[in-house]
Amino acid sequence: PELSETLTAEVQQVVDDCKLSDRMIQQSGRALYSQAVNLIKSSTPQGIPSVEQNEALAALKKLYRLGDTEISAAHLSAFGSVYRKAVEEAMSITGTIRPEYKTELLKLQSRIGVSERQVKDIFLEAVKERMIPLVEWIVEEMERTIFTQQQLAERRKKDLGEDYFQTGKKADGTLGLGAEINVLGDIMNLVDFYTENEIAEERQIDTKAVEKTVTEDGEEKIVEEEVPVYETLYPITALQTGAITQEMAEVVYRQFVVGSFTTQGPNALRYEKSRAAFGGILGLTSEKMEEIGSTIAETVYDNYVSTSMRQKGALDQQDLMFLANLQGKLGLTSEQGEALMTKTQKKILSEEADALVGNSNPLVLKAFREKCNSMGIEMDDGIGISKSRKKSMFEAEVSPGLNSGEIGLDSGEILTEIQESLGMDPEEAEEIFGELILKRAEFTYSNMEKGLRRGKTKGLVEPIKNLILLGRFVNGELGLEIQEGDGEKVFNLYEVMDLSDLDESTIEENKALLRTILGLSS
Repeated sequence: PELSETLTAEVQQVVDDCKLSDRMIQQSGRALYSQAVNLIKSSTPQGIPSVEQNEALAALKKLYRLGDTEISAAHLSAFGSVYRKAVEEAMSITGTIRPEYKTELLKLQSRIGVSERQVKDIFLEAVKERMIPLVEWIVEEMERTIFTQQQLAERRKKDLGEDYFQTGKKADGTLGLGAEINVLGDIMNLVDFYTENEIAEERQIDTKAVEKTVTEDGEEKIVEEEVPVYETLYPITALQTGAITQEMAEVVYRQFVVGSFTTQGPNALRYEKSRAAFGGILGLTSEKMEEIGSTIAETVYDNYVSTSMRQKGALDQQDLMFLANLQGKLGLTSEQGEALMTKTQKKILSEEADALVGNSNPLVLKAFREKCNSMGIEMDDGIGISKSRKKSMFEAEVSPGLNSGEIGLDSGEILTEIQESLGMDPEEAEEIFGELILKRAEFTYSNMEKGLRRGKTKGLVEPIKNLILLGRFVNGELGLEIQEGDGEKVFNLYEVMDLSDLDESTIEENKALLRTILGLSS
């Protein structure tokens, strides 16, 4: 200190004698000060000046009349890397700087003489380096969710093998919670990283008057008070880092908003509270976030209803209660909510209908038909069921019962239920049923005819019975082409059949009907 005071006095004497300006002193002093800083850096093992060295630098600063702004560049150049390394070590594996490390970083800032703005910039550079992989991972996961394997290969200009998809399931090009890869957890990791490191900044932009209740002289009264209005600034964003495009940022944000609405359980509120922060971290404007939010209702319903239907087959009471709550959150009327739910149900049923093309299993078709009915969804072009497909489905369901004899004259209710369920006109169903009877009769008699030619009459017992069953539907008018003499042979076979399980009147009725079927006179 004494040396410093002596030098200061001597310098002042030279300045007074030579009439030197402060500017000239500062110009020569800056270079000398920088040399001193670099000398200290090279002479300390960790590159951090000691208390004594800082005192010497302070004296030199005073000697050459240097301000903080004039020495900041020298300190940043010499000690900036030390602070950067300390920040990276403080972030460690988790990426979050714990409170005790923040205290140590403040001490380090004071020791190395770097300004608050400069350490903020260093900190943000370190944040950017840690943030980019987090954002890139979210983008990759989202792309796997919304693009097919072929689309991904085209986007990334490389072949992506089957193992690229972690679960072994190919992406189907649809956006939703039902996708195998859920990015919501990865998004929250990014939000937590940003929040826990206190990267966002609050800035006052205005004030507003609010009412508050105060007590004066034992009486309560309402007074107005001016309070500050703040906006949140995001000094580094995903868009700024270049790790995500504007288009993908909007897609990711939309998915997160959808998830915040449709997720149930402990994470639901956490997602909802993080929507604005995540949009800011991405770099989206408040106007863009509002625009996305205003068009989210259809996507929200589509995601939730699709997922529930694929998992359970149909919506249950719990789902309906959740949708009712969701309807209120989205500000929808009951009619709007119903319309959105129905639209998604139709979409899922349409996909299932497409999967049933060529499937003639009556049990599968019946289950699908009843599923549509239980949802109140008409089986029409709206879900990809054309008139010709209805006909095929009707035939597929009715034929097995007709062949086995389960469907008879007393099965009108069954046929009506299928007809009404498929949304067919009674006349149309009756016509199709009539065609089925004639086709079945023709097929049955064709096989009988082969047996007659070969003389294998023992195998004709059941076919004759089936012909009689079919003939009852049309009073025997089956329109069969029977060669001369064959009709008599078939009738004679019936007369010698074991009919002990039938009463006399039924036997006579069957004989009369069989004569009509075979074109024999009474």
